[in-house]
Amino acid sequence: MTITDKMNSFYYHMSLYELQMMNGSDYFNGLSYNSLLYINVIEQLEDCTVSKLAQALHITKSAVTIKINELVRQKLVLKEQSSMDKRVYYLKLSPEIANIMGLYDEIFQKVESDLRTKYTEEQLELFGDILQTISGYNWRQLKNE
Repeated sequence: MTITDKMNSFYYHMSLYELQMMNGSDYFNGLSYNSLLYINVIEQLEDCTVSKLAQALHITKSAVTIKINELVRQKLVLKEQSSMDKRVYYLKLSPEIANIMGLYDEIFQKVESDLRTKYTEEQLELFGDILQTISGYNWRQLKNE
């Protein structure tokens, strides 16, 4: 099996597990996969705003605004006005969805614990470096090369 095959398998399983978690949670019931992807990005972006989200996703601010308003109506995302600049609204996950997203951290911590019993610290460092390298690729740019 090539590295490409293994990355495809990894991506497939991550997507599958995420969909299984969605289907196993009443809170995710009826939530689209697209909405879940937005939630994931909001969770990871520090001081997330509509502008930062649009920039990260390479889409228009108006498209992001439409989706964010939908997520706010569903009580999944909150808008918090900046105390420094009243024109700026930060996007935060609602406490309920933040707790559910915390399940991913628990799962990843269990995986890390298991990996630490199977691999040396040096191997884990290399694995972490490889994950960082893969995460750093701009897929859209690679597609156009």
